[in-house]
Amino acid sequence: MVGMTMQARAQPFRQRVFDSEGPSKIGTQVKVERFTSTSAMQIKAAGFNFVRFGVWVNSMQTTEYQKRVASAFAAAEEAGLPVLLTVRSTIPLARPFQSDEAARNAQLRDAAKQLIHVVSSLVGTYRSNVLAIELWNEPELPTYWPTGDIDATFPVYMREVCAGLKNVHALTPVIGFGFATAPASGSRSDKLLQSLQSSSDHCIDAVSYHAYGMSERQIQDASAHVLSRYGLPALITEWGVSSGAKGGMTGQAADIQAFLMKRASLRTPLISIYEWQDTVNGKNARERNFGLVDASETPKPALEAALAALRRQ
Repeated sequence: MVGMTMQARAQPFRQRVFDSEGPSKIGTQVKVERFTSTSAMQIKAAGFNFVRFGVWVNSMQTTEYQKRVASAFAAAEEAGLPVLLTVRSTIPLARPFQSDEAARNAQLRDAAKQLIHVVSSLVGTYRSNVLAIELWNEPELPTYWPTGDIDATFPVYMREVCAGLKNVHALTPVIGFGFATAPASGSRSDKLLQSLQSSSDHCIDAVSYHAYGMSERQIQDASAHVLSRYGLPALITEWGVSSGAKGGMTGQAADIQAFLMKRASLRTPLISIYEWQDTVNGKNARERNFGLVDASETPKPALEAALAALRRQ
């Protein structure tokens, strides 16, 4: 009964995800290992429409990690928050710098089958609470694509993924590919999309990217380019401001409020704010302090700023 209720709530929102008219749908990113029922209720009360979290294909082989993912979904469902689910691997998909192209491509296709299996299993289990599946995260960066030559390996891998997700795609929206940079003409992200164009029309419902530091005009231009070039809406699955950078907490709050107040004019149907909670193990002060709340979940000025903007629908 709970699942049926959640599905009834989620379906109308899914239908509005890619509607560029009116204000953007706003969510926030959480991490499965720290996302609790308390966090979920606070996020819902703040006025966010959904949460985004990642699941790593290679980690899903362990029972402990599977339990973490199940707990995160349970917390989101209890609060009535659909999940934007980002799925990727954290290990190389094939042996880097392999000279045997046929062997490398076979490894890429095998790795694609593993992702297809994980996504199919997750959608089969949590479909009523999955807002959309996002394929990958910042593939232009070696940190997130540790597989070697992306121009050669990305198309082989993602074409196999697209072919294998047809049944899932019939049930759940699929977006891609969480690019680190907006797909402006001639950019690396744009070239990667072009390498998939014959299959991407049948694979993704929207193009997703990260918009750190972008102006309102740059975001509008990115949306216009993606719509014109690919016939798809552009979604922002990461945007945020750190309180560990110049401006501190006051600057973070002011920037977040100003950004969210412009959401009706951004021509971007969905935006996920990075992130809900500070990350204690970030490699520097900037990366540790993107949260709207601190590591102990004490609200920062940024949360009140976000609340003020979200109340003005």
